[in-house]
Amino acid sequence: MKKNNSTNFKPFVILFILIIALIIGVQLFGAARFETMLAAQGEVIDGFWSNVLIVRDEDVVKAPISGRVELLAGEGDRLASGIKLAEIKASNQQQKIFNKKAGLVSFAVDGLENEVNIDNLNQIDLSNFEDLNGNYKHLLSGDRIKKGENLYRIINNFKLYLVVEIPESQTDRFRINELIFLKQKNSDKLIEAEIIDIRQNLDRTFFFIEVKQFIPRWINRRRIDLNIIKNIYRGIKIPRRAVFNQPSGRGVLKVSGYNKYEFQEVVIINGNDEYVIVSGLEIGEEVITNPEDFDYGREA
Repeated sequence: MKKNNSTNFKPFVILFILIIALIIGVQLFGAARFETMLAAQGEVIDGFWSNVLIVRDEDVVKAPISGRVELLAGEGDRLASGIKLAEIKASNQQQKIFNKKAGLVSFAVDGLENEVNIDNLNQIDLSNFEDLNGNYKHLLSGDRIKKGENLYRIINNFKLYLVVEIPESQTDRFRINELIFLKQKNSDKLIEAEIIDIRQNLDRTFFFIEVKQFIPRWINRRRIDLNIIKNIYRGIKIPRRAVFNQPSGRGVLKVSGYNKYEFQEVVIINGNDEYVIVSGLEIGEEVITNPEDFDYGREA
């Protein structure tokens, strides 16, 4: 009768399985520490966001009589001078309203047209900057209006200015007559502009900016969030946190195989607080973006 030795092998099989599982676990745990991205062409915007004040060349026309108004022009229409744009009907008379000068017409008024105007750009009260917010009241066809109340605005569609409060970290980076770009949220369009003045008010700094083109969709806005852009850099783009210093130089950790990495020296060409454009990497190379989790001769 043969002796069954299968039970003698069970501890060795279990031990072998545990060793394999441990090796795989170590490999997987090591790989899980990697946060990576592929080096690729991209652009880095060097700028800052600000809630800017919009300043226009605009005049408010008052109602000459009381009555019910009928509007004969559309909001934002460009009208030549002499065009009839409204009628006011009273019980015993009817007044036709003709445009007195060319421009864009708006039947919305916020009450800041005289205080925030190109004619008194240098007299805008910067100590009261946060309070300069528009609350537009729209006049509709069929509304009743009293004599002397705001009837419409006529806007010069060739001039547009902005007043921007600047973070302290940005004040020394810009200069008067510098050309810049503006960019709205959720838009890829760049708007050309120029800094025409820099003014101090107590411990705050403000830019006065001339926009190179009129933006019709802003006619009923007094404030807007814009990215004030100094430069746009293009090239190999990676997160700034991927770059670190060590005794042999500045660089990144580049993935060189499964769960393997090596130091690759790079040169930062330009960038912002979040991303940088570098030389020293090729498109498609995989870079570790969390080098702080690796002990690789980092310098403080």
